[in-house]
Amino acid sequence: MASIKFFDSHIHIYPGSEGRCTKFLESGHVDGMNLILLSSAYKDAAKLNGEGFALKRKFGKMVQLAYWVNINEKGYMRVMEKAFKEHPEITGVKVHPPGDRKEINEKNYGRVFDFAKERDLYMISHTHPMPGANSGAFMPVMQKRKELRFILGHSSPIEESVFMAVSFENCYVEPSWLSHYPLMFDMMGRLFKHKKMLVGTDGPMRFHRWEVDGVKSDVIEEEISWARKHLPTMREVQAYCYENAMECFRIK
Repeated sequence: MASIKFFDSHIHIYPGSEGRCTKFLESGHVDGMNLILLSSAYKDAAKLNGEGFALKRKFGKMVQLAYWVNINEKGYMRVMEKAFKEHPEITGVKVHPPGDRKEINEKNYGRVFDFAKERDLYMISHTHPMPGANSGAFMPVMQKRKELRFILGHSSPIEESVFMAVSFENCYVEPSWLSHYPLMFDMMGRLFKHKKMLVGTDGPMRFHRWEVDGVKSDVIEEEISWARKHLPTMREVQAYCYENAMECFRIK
């Protein structure tokens, strides 16, 4: 069990990690998770995603499921619509512009954003510090859908991510590893008192090899320890690790 309440806002179903998300929840090591289902581009995605649907049935709102859309797939909108029809328990959409090798713009992603907006879903995206995949590149797309709940996964670069959070009421930062630095926490503290930050691990596929200074580390506790280092009191630590997610995912 984690030392404080912990909602992992960025964790995956992934080949080779079968059963790990189930173990975390059933053991109480985490209290909930935003679980990103495997993209249909992966072999056996339908079979592997069964673990996520089983967890949703068992844990209800404490498991949020995000559909990973593969915009390079022929008829991807039709495929996505079918997935949501078959699984109405899915609550979000994941996009991954660097992996898609597609620039973030209205032409490439506008239809996906509209799909999420029309169904009142949240969205989470991988962000990367390169042109067309950076947090700021989402600005024009989001300006047309200002009320959309949007999570900047990895929140990179830091200043652009913070500006997005300032610009859109329902935009949250999730700074796992690419933006996990004091600057992010300081800026979000000054502007929001850390209320629009979500903790995420981007696990569990890397958990077995995770080391800090050459020492094997429990990723959940390592995230909590970083929060304790960067945040002023345990009140802010608990908000970052749990309470902000309750608001973002409408679990309260």
